[in-house]
Amino acid sequence: MRNKNKKKEPIWPYALVALMLFLGIGFGIMATRVLQRDQRAELTLYLESYFNFVGKSDALQSASSGLLKDALNLNLLKTALPIVLASLSLIGVPLIAVVTFLRGFILGFGAAFLIKELQWKGGLVFLAGLVPQNIFLIPGLVILGGAAVLFSLSIISVIGGAKRQSISREMQEFLGRSAVAILIILLGCFMEAYVTPGFLRLLVKL
Repeated sequence: MRNKNKKKEPIWPYALVALMLFLGIGFGIMATRVLQRDQRAELTLYLESYFNFVGKSDALQSASSGLLKDALNLNLLKTALPIVLASLSLIGVPLIAVVTFLRGFILGFGAAFLIKELQWKGGLVFLAGLVPQNIFLIPGLVILGGAAVLFSLSIISVIGGAKRQSISREMQEFLGRSAVAILIILLGCFMEAYVTPGFLRLLVKL
């Protein structure tokens, strides 16, 4: 009987976050069409220098900590942390939507630029260099963003008087889901720093 009376968790917050993430990917793809020639040349030069770098095993091993730092900075400090902080705000839902949209934009822009500039090789680089970590990062961000939306709405309900009891239970659920999401994101960061460069190194040698 308890299972039947248990309140079912809504799916729409997670669907909303996923939608904003994929909208960001779509707009990122379209943004590559408006790149100026000098901007395209600069990014292509950066890619070439990066490929030369990953082709050197000694340099790659010594730089793994730096790559991990960059991955943690982007995915935790610049994405996960703003989502968690936004959940405490009265305008948390739109803020969370903006953060996830921007994260998707970065991913979509990078993937589209690789494929457009390097063609079939860019497709291989996308599969080897972007897909592995995003298998973890995207689900982690969706879980975190959806949980943050639910918690933000709970805070609004209490402040607005629609909900009189405390939100301690909702906070516990939010912290639990956030811990799971951050663990998944951390796995993606370690994948990006220690596994993905190895895939790229194999690809460069082909």
